[in-house]
Amino acid sequence: MKMLSQFFLSAFATYGFTIYFKLPKKVRLITSALSGFIWIIYEYLFSFSENYMISYLISSFLIGIFSETFAIKFKKPATVFTLPCLVPLVPGAGMYYIMYYFIESNYILMREQVIKTTLTTSALALGIVLSQGLVRIIKESSRKIKAKKKGNG
Repeated sequence: MKMLSQFFLSAFATYGFTIYFKLPKKVRLITSALSGFIWIIYEYLFSFSENYMISYLISSFLIGIFSETFAIKFKKPATVFTLPCLVPLVPGAGMYYIMYYFIESNYILMREQVIKTTLTTSALALGIVLSQGLVRIIKESSRKIKAKKKGNG
């Protein structure tokens, strides 16, 4: 039951961002559902590994793969799917606590939070970059294979 409610909360939050970003109506639901699905995967990965870096990396990698796939299917840019799906994963609480600890002059906790938030955002970015790089390699390879078949056929 907890996972189901988290799925809907994540999807609902993402749907709000799809409206804010003025995404086309026909991709709002699929983007929101993808976001909810990715959040559930993140939660399972984190509960299994207890390593937030790996969980964020794999989750953002999957966002990138699904975004590229949906971009082809719906004939839209991949960023239409990528940006809203990242919303639930972005470490907003980490940013808040950095400022909170700074204001409270608790520089030790602030430094720890800066490191954790930086690593988290780096894992998110790396997952997206790796997935898009993989998709581009696959596209280029399939293009070369088709060109060779055309030349020999």
